[in-house]
Amino acid sequence: MLVYSLRTAQENRNVDVICVCAPAKYHEKIKEWAFKYGITKMLILAESGKERYESVYNGIMALPAKARDTVIIMTAVCPFVSQKTMDKLYEQISLYDASITVIKATDAITFSNNGKMVNRTLQKKKLFVQQGPQIYRYSVLKQAHQSYLQDEQRVEVNEDSELVLNLGVECSMVMGDRFCIKVTYPEDLAIAEALYPLFIEQEKLYGGGE
Repeated sequence: MLVYSLRTAQENRNVDVICVCAPAKYHEKIKEWAFKYGITKMLILAESGKERYESVYNGIMALPAKARDTVIIMTAVCPFVSQKTMDKLYEQISLYDASITVIKATDAITFSNNGKMVNRTLQKKKLFVQQGPQIYRYSVLKQAHQSYLQDEQRVEVNEDSELVLNLGVECSMVMGDRFCIKVTYPEDLAIAEALYPLFIEQEKLYGGGE
């Protein structure tokens, strides 16, 4: 699935440098895949961390970036990122220093403190499911992560957008699409295989990227 993300970044006109965060033992294999599948853009390999935020921070620090440069964060478990979504995010960065990809929630969401009893059912018309990618100004993302790492009372976070919001930075939303599923469970692979030809057809119709 990593190869899909590499090719998406390779094909987008806005991406200059690709940084992959992965365990060091896989770095040589990733280089082989990059060569095999025609990844010609500058490729940087960074060590992954135990937690997501550690991996992202390692990637941030490995990039040869300036303050106003743009960082777009992708995850390999979401292989079907469209060029249309990528282009919309890059358009949005001219307006906001942080933007995430979302889709509207279609299922009712229930909140529970203990995982057994319902505390509250949330209004789905105001709820959105966060997808990938996310896009940030380099300086904002770096500051957000450094502030979090320096906080001795920090609590667990799920997304980089939480860290940016903690700085008081506005974070806008860009509508994604439902092809961009997260492959987490074995049955997700079957869904991904069924979606793949439809996703490829959508990409041909859009004609974005390079």
